Amino acid sequence: MATYKKWTDTEIDYIRNNHSIICDEQLAVKLSEITGQPVSTAMIRRQRRKLNLSKPRGRPSKNKGLSNSV
Repeated sequence: MATYKKWTDTEIDYIRNNHSIICDEQLAVKLSEITGQPVSTAMIRRQRRKLNLSKPRGRPSKNKGLSNSV
């Protein structure tokens, strides 16, 4: 039988504040480190969708911080 995670307010706030900056995989790793409990990418994705938080569409730009001075 599956057990479900009880999300704390601080964990939900962390997802809300960082969902547009950090990908779901990195959010899962960070929350696992912070809480000491295993948090999967699917858990983050499910919680983000439950909170109606959407990710930007498309791939991130590879050369976002580089200038084109050639």
